[in-house]
Amino acid sequence: MAKTINFQDAQKLAQAVTAAGGSMPAVLQNLLSAHDLLSRPRASEPPETDILTHALDGTLDQKTLDKLLPTAALASISNAYRQDLGRSCEHTLLGEFHRQLASGGADAILDSLRGVFDKHAAQIAIARGLLKPESSAEMVIETGEPELVRAWQQLNGHLAVVAKIGLIAAQFGCRPTAQFPQVEEYSLATNELVNDAALTCTGGPLVADSALFQKPDAGHRSSPWARCPLKLHTIESARERYAGFAAEEHDRVHSGPQDGWIDPTTGETHWIPKPENPYRRAS
Repeated sequence: MAKTINFQDAQKLAQAVTAAGGSMPAVLQNLLSAHDLLSRPRASEPPETDILTHALDGTLDQKTLDKLLPTAALASISNAYRQDLGRSCEHTLLGEFHRQLASGGADAILDSLRGVFDKHAAQIAIARGLLKPESSAEMVIETGEPELVRAWQQLNGHLAVVAKIGLIAAQFGCRPTAQFPQVEEYSLATNELVNDAALTCTGGPLVADSALFQKPDAGHRSSPWARCPLKLHTIESARERYAGFAAEEHDRVHSGPQDGWIDPTTGETHWIPKPENPYRRAS
């Protein structure tokens, strides 16, 4: 799992969660606030201002300089340390951000978005049931059925909401594009068949759902968000969903002829057992 090493990605995640109607857990918000405070430049006059003021008005002498210099030097050192502090602490803060996501923070984010997601997913499901494959906008309008017309007109709005949340959930998936991965890939699987939005946000067969997301989104009824049954998974259910895929992939990888060796003394063939499928146990 290739986790992001850029703290700006954590900030962008928080912004996306807020924009989608969710909220960041307090422990993650505290880390973001700490980084902001440590990285914020201190608004102050240059440390040498008082010394230069005396120099410019002709009142700077050795006694005045000796008095002002320690304060100016301390302020200069403090300002330089403050600038370095944000950079030096960033790695530690981001590491803790990742740990807190794995300790329940990612689920807390998804839970904060679940009500909004479910509300719009329900409306998409209604529209999918009402709109026939051959229907066009003109045909829908001609029916004069208010529910049908409303479903057609409001579909794009519902799709936009679930897609926005889907981009967040996908960051907790398993593919290289996931910046905060919570699902570990089986390295020998054909993982390019998996899409993180489908992994975390749909309820149909994973590979079939993923295939829809790997094509350009044509919008409205052609959008993968309109064609898949939608479900915003928890981190655990996303892991279970991937485990089902990985179990089949493990069986495929080890489906060839069984290896073995022949005892030179007895001529007996000893077959090497195939490795147990850990994903099959998990599923």
